[in-house]
Amino acid sequence: MHVSTYFAGSARIAGVFLLLTAVATAIMVPTRIMADADQPTLRLSLEAIDANTLAYTYSAAARIASGVFLLAAAGVLRYVTTPYHPAPARLAMTALSLSGVITVVSGICAIMLTTVGPSALATGDAGSLELVGRLDAARWITGKAGFTLAGLGLIGLAPVQWRIGGLLKVSAVADLVIGVAMLFIWVDAATAMHRVSGIAFLAWLVVSGLWLVAGLLKPPAVSAADPQPQTGEPEHG
Repeated sequence: MHVSTYFAGSARIAGVFLLLTAVATAIMVPTRIMADADQPTLRLSLEAIDANTLAYTYSAAARIASGVFLLAAAGVLRYVTTPYHPAPARLAMTALSLSGVITVVSGICAIMLTTVGPSALATGDAGSLELVGRLDAARWITGKAGFTLAGLGLIGLAPVQWRIGGLLKVSAVADLVIGVAMLFIWVDAATAMHRVSGIAFLAWLVVSGLWLVAGLLKPPAVSAADPQPQTGEPEHG
């Protein structure tokens, strides 16, 4: 198979995985809101999970799926993006891959809460409630860590897209802004920014996925005299 054909196919596959990540994320967020499990105390959260088990389970399953799809997308994108700017591309894909893995762990913790949480709440056993508390803390930390790593991935992609040139220079600036905004997930006072950055990340998944699926990203031209990829605009119309 010709290198350019293989590159184009890989880019499209990466785009499909990004779009699947977007779909899973779009399912995860509203179902979690429906579950209303973000309560000020563990007991209230467990009561909400018990009352809305189906919605919370769907949200957890969608979170696992989004992590798996993001991990797959990052694996293919590593091959697609590295020729343009190797060091930041590898760092970006490592961050996105870790984000996918940690997001899966967060989803698994949420699934476990639906199984052991209600029984611990019903029995009131101190040991069971302590275990549930640790699970909930792990879900919370891994959820935020996964989002943070995704933001770092976008920051790492910014110089890669800038190197590619053309319209992707605009995308590079957007990626940098979105990525930095995503890092504020740890700041409780920035609740409004959390929502905006979450929507922006979802938009990034959709736009980037469609861009790649449409075949708009072309392989870099490399000449014998200049081993660096020639990434001017004509190569990426």
